[in-house]
Amino acid sequence: MDLNLLQLLDRRRHVTVYDTEDIPEEELIKDLLKKTWKVTPSKNNFMPYHCNVLGPDKKSEKHSIWMKSVNHCKETNEKETTIKSEKDIEYNPYFEHINTAPYLLVFTQRPCPPNDYYKEAIQRGNYYEQMHTKDVDSILPDVSIEVGMFMANLSAFALEKDLHTSVLICFPRKFSRWSDMPWVRHPVILLGSIGKVKEFRRESMNDIEKRKDRKPGPEIVLKWI
Repeated sequence: MDLNLLQLLDRRRHVTVYDTEDIPEEELIKDLLKKTWKVTPSKNNFMPYHCNVLGPDKKSEKHSIWMKSVNHCKETNEKETTIKSEKDIEYNPYFEHINTAPYLLVFTQRPCPPNDYYKEAIQRGNYYEQMHTKDVDSILPDVSIEVGMFMANLSAFALEKDLHTSVLICFPRKFSRWSDMPWVRHPVILLGSIGKVKEFRRESMNDIEKRKDRKPGPEIVLKWI
């Protein structure tokens, strides 16, 4: 069945659990990522980030990242509220997609060289923060927008192939917390996952929870000035 763009994107749902038996072919994921790279814009054509792909064989790394996220959530809750948990780990079903994803994407910042066009601009006195390690913290908001666009485009391409994606931003920001993963050389921006769905988030909710858990309406978000 052919879907228009609205119908296609309206199929997007947050995945709670991926199917760990029916794993998409690596070549398909590579194709989707390359298409996403092709259509995602970037300020000055730098694309100052890495999309690090952890495939089906990286189970221990995924579990370590899941642990980082769960612990970060627990630490944040205990820091910002008066409720203390007696458990070392609080199970959160909405993090389970990290553990079950056949392909986990870890987006990290990347100081990068300019292309030939901007090399000439540098010779004329222009300065580009994307090139310099000392500037990665200051441009994190800018790079985060670009990574968000990348992930949104990937989600659309995935839906065309009856695959689904999820994202997570609950993880430790301190670089030292990622020391067990030597390929993480700069701050982590976003965690994304892709695969065939086993359970969507809203499928694990009852009807009352579904009615309560709604995003703000368009009349609240969309403001014509």
